[in-house]
Amino acid sequence: MGDLSDLTEAISAQQRAVELTPDGHPDMPLRLNNLGCLLQSRCVRMGDLSDLTQAISAQQRAVQLTPDGHPNMPSRLNNLGCSFQSCFEHMGDLSDLTEAISAKQRAVQLTPDGHPDMPSTLNNLGISFQSRFARMGDLSDLTQAISVQQRAVHLTPDGHPDMPSRLTNLGTSFQYRFARMGDLADLTEAISAQQRAVQLTPDGHPEMPSRLNSLGNSFQLRFARMGDLSDLTEAISAQQRAVELTPDGHPDMPLRLNNLGNSFQYRFSRMGDLSDLMEAISAQQHAVQLGDGGHCSWHGRTSPIG
Repeated sequence: MGDLSDLTEAISAQQRAVELTPDGHPDMPLRLNNLGCLLQSRCVRMGDLSDLTQAISAQQRAVQLTPDGHPNMPSRLNNLGCSFQSCFEHMGDLSDLTEAISAKQRAVQLTPDGHPDMPSTLNNLGISFQSRFARMGDLSDLTQAISVQQRAVHLTPDGHPDMPSRLTNLGTSFQYRFARMGDLADLTEAISAQQRAVQLTPDGHPEMPSRLNSLGNSFQLRFARMGDLSDLTEAISAQQRAVELTPDGHPDMPLRLNNLGNSFQYRFSRMGDLSDLMEAISAQQHAVQLGDGGHCSWHGRTSPIG
């Protein structure tokens, strides 16, 4: 239902549970982990960094108190890593991202083969490597991101609701590597993953406009590289749908309008059809009126487990 008062009540009850649990009680790690996840959820909703600080504190204690070999250790490490990732995204402190990667790597190492949480844990680790590449530019981070994201996609069952987001994250990493290295094979992989992500995204899903925009950008990049007009047609089609599905007032609307305008501008330059130039001007004017859209951007998601 999304009622914030329910989350506040849950946090209050969980905090009391932790306060009343005696030191050394075997359920203390579980209760601390649950409290951390609730606080993390409220930070995502409200943006209060004090919730995130408390979440990390609770989750660190949960990990410290969990015995070696405990079956819930991987999920608690993953949750701690997700909180550090969120802290990095809010504050930009690279040490938080380092902590996120360390916790998530341990989570992957301790997750048994065939465990149903393995794809999610791998996906979350890939997002952190991707974030560090975006910040530091070290290609080895991107190579590791692609490796774990490919494993995550491979291990995700057909029909799983998280398959589109994992494909999107993988496509983003391939797109980053193409931008860095210029290898057309990476762009082909990006388009393949992004097309599957769009095909598997249900109608009405809030991430559909973002996924369409990313797909359109990849087709636009391939047209710029190869000059195949069919790629530009695909780019315009995807970007138009992205704009149509983006709600009024959405902060990414100027960006998506700008991307669409650029594709129309490319086609006018190639074909000379004045209607394309008019469409480009219309989209770009609208983008300017709404605010500077900046450059193309992509973002992934990490999610708590258990």
